Amino acid sequence: MIRPIFLAALLASVSLAPVLAQTVPFDMSPESGLIVPAPPEPSVTVPEMAPQVLPAPGFSRHLLPGPSLRLAGEDSRQAVVFYLTAAQAESAARLQFSYLNAVVVAPEFSSLNLALNQTVLGTTPIASSAAPSVIALDVPAGVLRAGANVLEIHASQRHRTDCTIESTYELWTELRGDSLTLNFADDDLSIISQLPELGAVGVDSDGRTTLRLITGDLRDPQALGAALQLTQQLAIALRVAELHIELADALSSAPTPGVLDLVLAPAEALPEPLGMSRGAAAAGPLAAMVNLPSGANTLVVSGPDWAAIGRAGAELMPTLGASSRPRVDLGYPVPMLQGGQSVTLSSIGAETVEFNGRRFTNRFQFELPADFYAYRYGDAELVLDAAYSADVLPGSEIDIYTNGQIASATPLLQTDGGLLRNTIIRIPMTNLRPGRNEVDIAVHLNTRSDAACPAGWTGQAPTRFVFSGGSQLRLPDYARAAALPDLRVLTGTAWPYADRQSVPIVVGEDEQSVVAAMMLAARIATASGKVIPFSPMTQAQVSPALDAVLVKPMPSLDPALLARSGLAGGGAGRTDAVLDRFVTDTPGGPWAGPAEWLLRGVGLELRDLRIVPFADAPHPVGDRALALAQARQPEGGLWTLLTAADAPDLRAGAERLIVTRNWRDIAGRVSTMTPANEGVTVVAANNPVIEVSSFSPANLRFVAANWFSGNILMFTALVASACVLLMLATSFLLGQRRRGE
Repeated sequence: MIRPIFLAALLASVSLAPVLAQTVPFDMSPESGLIVPAPPEPSVTVPEMAPQVLPAPGFSRHLLPGPSLRLAGEDSRQAVVFYLTAAQAESAARLQFSYLNAVVVAPEFSSLNLALNQTVLGTTPIASSAAPSVIALDVPAGVLRAGANVLEIHASQRHRTDCTIESTYELWTELRGDSLTLNFADDDLSIISQLPELGAVGVDSDGRTTLRLITGDLRDPQALGAALQLTQQLAIALRVAELHIELADALSSAPTPGVLDLVLAPAEALPEPLGMSRGAAAAGPLAAMVNLPSGANTLVVSGPDWAAIGRAGAELMPTLGASSRPRVDLGYPVPMLQGGQSVTLSSIGAETVEFNGRRFTNRFQFELPADFYAYRYGDAELVLDAAYSADVLPGSEIDIYTNGQIASATPLLQTDGGLLRNTIIRIPMTNLRPGRNEVDIAVHLNTRSDAACPAGWTGQAPTRFVFSGGSQLRLPDYARAAALPDLRVLTGTAWPYADRQSVPIVVGEDEQSVVAAMMLAARIATASGKVIPFSPMTQAQVSPALDAVLVKPMPSLDPALLARSGLAGGGAGRTDAVLDRFVTDTPGGPWAGPAEWLLRGVGLELRDLRIVPFADAPHPVGDRALALAQARQPEGGLWTLLTAADAPDLRAGAERLIVTRNWRDIAGRVSTMTPANEGVTVVAANNPVIEVSSFSPANLRFVAANWFSGNILMFTALVASACVLLMLATSFLLGQRRRGE
């Protein structure tokens, strides 16, 4: 009895050996659909990254412009920019970071690659789902540069067992900002001694850059004007998107990552540690970095009086570096596209890629001028060069998103593979905006082989899609005009304020309002690359005939100014707002169903069928909410108001407002935010004023096309009137002919 049992056990163990020996994930697909994976293609050998722990460095630079960086999907590539001084660039350095990934990421088919200034530093399998792994890489000599450096992080990720498109949304790898550092052996490299190197201030472990302002009484209009000018200039020079500002009483006691001290005061008011600078400041305008025993990076802007300090600030900008230098959160070029221009995607960061996954994604960005006015008509064109294999099934498609909204869906119809050479995909310009725009390409690939999904197929499938960086984006000639009020124009391009010689600004006398005003001004500067020439004044001095900016808590606003802003505070309008919050543009009554179906079917809203524009009623502001409002005054001025229920809420709201994800959502005539940070609520303008930039016949035709696209009944009335006139003219001519006979 023992021998048969032993033989049976031996046979069973032999038959199970291949299964127990497999290193790829277990396959649950039916045997009838089994597909043998193709052997992996040879790849270029790059240095492998091994997990390790480093000793404490002498000096570290944080690199991420945020708390973390997440690489999502099967193929994700992101780049960040950081600035170095000449001494830092010449020093030996090591790059260190830790990462964590989703548990469904297959380490045998997934890799993380880092390249610095287009030099590959190393690659590692993505295998850290249980706890973060620490990676360290030596930076080869000559790779670092004085000034801008670009770190590109690329994740190629595949699912362990699932071959569906839906499973690709489960893939992610995350790097924390406090772990990604550039470590130097020397501990005295944190000192910045030259103004053009201010970008090397960098960020802290949370990706923040902070300006500590040590100054006198900012209720002095000259002092406030100088502070507003300098904060904008420094925000551009530091090359950050979000500059956080603090008012401080004393200099920093030690160097802190991502922190710059700015001393702004007349010579006699300079702090005691800066006594050596008083003589130079008393003799004339002074703007210089000073070396203090504390080692904290300190910029002194001073002079014998505030007039001289203003001149020092005006002369400072040329020495800070060009505003065209890349921002730390924009690792790829962002070109300005005028009408009739085109750009190759390879020139703005999109590389040629051979892809064997299920969902290929790519993102690129470009800018549009302040007077872009073509969001209701016309199409941009993506001239696509790509190819896909015969394994791709019908139902696959190429989706284009503009600024997060779906713009185009193009199905792949050929069943035997296809070459997409100079294939034009039309992209409606509906969601484009003045300033920076983001375009996402997502290619969803359904394949025959994925239906079977044998073991290891997620990573060993052959190339099924090729995307060429030679693809182009073309923009047609478009209308050049501005529809105001529109906060997108302000937040994207600083227009119209950046074109003025002087912009009146009214700021509350409390410290929180002053900080909120400086953060707003700095955020506009970092978005547009332009410094607005603010001139502080009182509420009584501001003229409705001039473009102006107001930053004050609502209780301290003059009721007449509040009435002009398009906002309602306190109890005014609150009851009506509560009652009207469920009111929509959808018509009611017995025709509600057909009308709603008709409007939805043709992509219209009730406002598109208006003849007389709806009035812009005052918008109520909640008790803890922040409001940014813009209103065109009857006298001709464009006023922008930043306000809240009280000064602390104004300061806290400004901190949330400058965050990029919130800043890019600002639009319309009113944008509000709550302390819960649930996003931005936008109120559109019903009757914007159109300011035409060029009165050429071609531009006027484009402007008319865009305007009539939003005023359909007016266009219908115009066409009907033209038909009636044509009919009358024809009748008159026929009558004259009959009389002649």
